[in-house]
Amino acid sequence: MAIASNRPRLFVLSNPSGLADWRAFSQSESAPLDAGRLAGQWRDWVSIQPENLGRQLTDEQVEAAFTARKAATETGRYGTVAWYPWRRRGILLLEEAEFTAVRTNRNQLKIRPEEQERLAGKTVGIVGLSVGRTIALVLAMERIAGTLHIADADDIELSNLNRMSCSLFELGMPKWMSAARAIAEIDPYLDVKVWPEGFRREDIAEFLDGVDLVVDACDGPEAKALLRLGARDRRIPLIMETNDRGLLDVERYDLEETQDFLHGRVTAEQLTELAQGGTWTREWLDAFVDLSSISPRATDSLAEVGRTLAGWPQLHSDAALGAGAAAAIIRRLLLGEAIADQRLRFDLHEQLSVAHTA
Repeated sequence: MAIASNRPRLFVLSNPSGLADWRAFSQSESAPLDAGRLAGQWRDWVSIQPENLGRQLTDEQVEAAFTARKAATETGRYGTVAWYPWRRRGILLLEEAEFTAVRTNRNQLKIRPEEQERLAGKTVGIVGLSVGRTIALVLAMERIAGTLHIADADDIELSNLNRMSCSLFELGMPKWMSAARAIAEIDPYLDVKVWPEGFRREDIAEFLDGVDLVVDACDGPEAKALLRLGARDRRIPLIMETNDRGLLDVERYDLEETQDFLHGRVTAEQLTELAQGGTWTREWLDAFVDLSSISPRATDSLAEVGRTLAGWPQLHSDAALGAGAAAAIIRRLLLGEAIADQRLRFDLHEQLSVAHTA
């Protein structure tokens, strides 16, 4: 079930109720506030206004614009206090419209302003927050969605830190909590809903209803099956990023002609059986990752899992490359581009093995 936790509390100072709430809260909590970073943000905001582009603004001009902005509010104050309970401190930020404009300014024109506005209304679900964490952070940084649903029941382990950008101080922390906090510290205005028990049968409707696209980055075969059945029922496209040799699946369950699953590799009957609690077999691994096409080192690793290896190996370099590719495809799908149901490979090793002349 989604719960409202690990979110910053926001106090909009230009709003009378927001200002009153912050005054009461700061007195009751003895809340330290870092207000010194707002000046730099405001200069960024003033500098990107069309009339100021290419101009060298003086401190007096920037301050005059800030004074005018405050004078135009009901309270004579400006800014949003984002209070982070896990840090026990707040930071004063630009209010949402200005914050978003500055933070996405250098997306342009790779993402046009009208496209950015459309993406702000989109919701993406991500199941699995090891590799999926990297995808979630890319979506947040580029603001490819305004709302994220994230699900994972696992805690961070030391062996995860070869591919997850986490701190040693987060060892033992739930992966969903770490991801939600990281996103909130990038952009407190993004809406992140969390499923701490992972993606289960009883979560299908709540997690998927209203979602525009879902990402499969999980390990469990039952969850993978349930995700696809739910996506097919709701006509939601699905992306699966698998790392090895840059494998990425675009599964268009939003298209009427898509009847079977995984590009026709799996029937509805087979997937329904897997959703009843099936486990990994060589046949299921082949359906999901195409064993004949995995890299030689992945083939070697597969034979050693459970013997000399504790689990399937993954590298952050692969996860980062895959997250970038996945995010680009997600953005294009959400903006309505005609991308076919397909299995893709972005194989850097293969590219480096080919002689390219200048």
